[in-house]
Amino acid sequence: MKHEVIEIPVISEAIRKLGAPTSALTRVGAVLYTCGMPPIDFKTGDIIKGDIAVQARASLDALSFSLRHAGSSLDNVFKSLVFITDNDFAADMNGIYREYFPSSFPARSCVAVKPWAHFDIEIECIATID
Repeated sequence: MKHEVIEIPVISEAIRKLGAPTSALTRVGAVLYTCGMPPIDFKTGDIIKGDIAVQARASLDALSFSLRHAGSSLDNVFKSLVFITDNDFAADMNGIYREYFPSSFPARSCVAVKPWAHFDIEIECIATID
């Protein structure tokens, strides 16, 4: 199957500015794969500063925007992966995560990683297209 890169308004350019050699969103058949989405303001492309709850909300909003742009939604996510810079952030992150996945949790892993320079979280997911 053909691999397609999907350009997401504002977000794709913001990801490129971070210098990471990745695409914000790709598609193979009816399956979408996001990059590890940092807390990007999907309207301005700026990195959102704040505590882990603020950053988690921004990451999930950017993921939701990206999936909607490609004809999907968070309702179609079946796998996610959360990267946080400190395991002590997990409880607050989980509180926000539950707001975005209130009834049917996707399979998920959560991994603590070495801190990035400008943010404390990235969330990636795999979803189907509506």
